[in-house]
Amino acid sequence: MDQKDHPWEKIYQTVNRISPMPKEVWKKSEQLYTIRKLEYGDFLIKQGTQPTEFAFVFSGVLREYYLTDQGNEYIKSFNFPGDFTGSYFDLLTEQPSTCNIRAITDCELAVAKFSEFRKLFSQDIVWERLGRIFAENLFLKKARREYELLALSAEERYDLLLKSRPEIEELVPQYHIASYLGITPVSLSRIRAKKKKD
Repeated sequence: MDQKDHPWEKIYQTVNRISPMPKEVWKKSEQLYTIRKLEYGDFLIKQGTQPTEFAFVFSGVLREYYLTDQGNEYIKSFNFPGDFTGSYFDLLTEQPSTCNIRAITDCELAVAKFSEFRKLFSQDIVWERLGRIFAENLFLKKARREYELLALSAEERYDLLLKSRPEIEELVPQYHIASYLGITPVSLSRIRAKKKKD
């Protein structure tokens, strides 16, 4: 296998974009990952259980969502190839997961124990910096998501989603997209019909 096509190389390139890291330092983390395949509907993390792992997505799409006691589902984000996923808040607090992470399609992931990964933070300052920047990026993502839900119309949220993920309608069912936007599937159908007329 060509080095640039090696699965761990894809993770390294993503990490390096988040926070530059020498290859020899990165090599220490490769042994932490194992390949895992999920089929449609499989869970990576279940709400209410203690999460211990995070994952890098090689292929497929997952959704992160909350499920209320009444059975209502609220999608907080989607995970596409090249994304990291895991209930980071719950991993840090060592509390039962507040959300589900579940495969929308068949997926291939690289999975690692968070506790083992966290040990690297004390070994080199570049790992500590990566952890800090990763946490900052998650905070910014959360703040942006809150702004969109509170300040933008459903149509504006839909436009932003298509701009950031033009392929999403080919990969994700409409009812999941509607849930992410905070609207009903009927409302989403109306928005899509209106855009086709414009």
